Amino acid sequence: MSRRLAKLSPYEQHKHLINEYFLTRPGATRWLQRDSSRDKTDHDVIRENHRFLWDGETVDSWEKELAKKYYDKLFKEYCIADFSRYRENKVAMRWRIEKEVVVGKGQFICGSRACEEQDTLRSWEVNFAYLEHGAKKNALVKLRLCPKCSNKLNYHSKKREIKRLKKRERSQKKFRKSGDTEIEEGVTAEEQHDKSKDDAQEIDQAISQPPESTNELDLPSGSSTSAENLWSKGPEIEDKTREEEFDEYLEDLLL
Repeated sequence: MSRRLAKLSPYEQHKHLINEYFLTRPGATRWLQRDSSRDKTDHDVIRENHRFLWDGETVDSWEKELAKKYYDKLFKEYCIADFSRYRENKVAMRWRIEKEVVVGKGQFICGSRACEEQDTLRSWEVNFAYLEHGAKKNALVKLRLCPKCSNKLNYHSKKREIKRLKKRERSQKKFRKSGDTEIEEGVTAEEQHDKSKDDAQEIDQAISQPPESTNELDLPSGSSTSAENLWSKGPEIEDKTREEEFDEYLEDLLL
């Protein structure tokens, strides 16, 4: 046996001894298996390094860089919420992924993870307080929920609802804030807006049209002042800007 081993190379001797003496024992093959207890997939790395918001966070490792790339692909206009523990005042939230944006989940479909309601959705603005990597943080997020899920959201405290103003209400609010014009009673915002446009057009025409020239000057009888002296000694008129003329015209209308 020793003569046979002497003729083998060190690597062949190693394989021979392993096969003949080590692997013949029951269960000895487990020593040849690699330890996979510390293996991590990309999903595990993203879960460990994920941030709800990356504002001011430094990216100093490839794990954080991978999590940041995943975060950049999320859509951060509306959130998806989990109300499974809403009675304990615990609501989980996350940003939407591309597939949910395509089907309208969270915007045209209720933002609750387990709800598919599409009618009478309401928008809510929520101060989301969460614990991330041992630090308490908070962020202002928006949710689109059906009436049933809205009650779950406001189970412990009333949240702020975001309401869209109608077109007429927005126009009235805009004209009330403006200091140049006021809305007359009994006149709709659309009619007032059209009236303002017509007034502006009249101003443009009045400014663009030059005054009509006259060939003769009507001078009082007995006056020795000639036309040339009259024009040369007239008062100096300061040039006004377009905005000043527009303001004066509006003041005349409001008197």
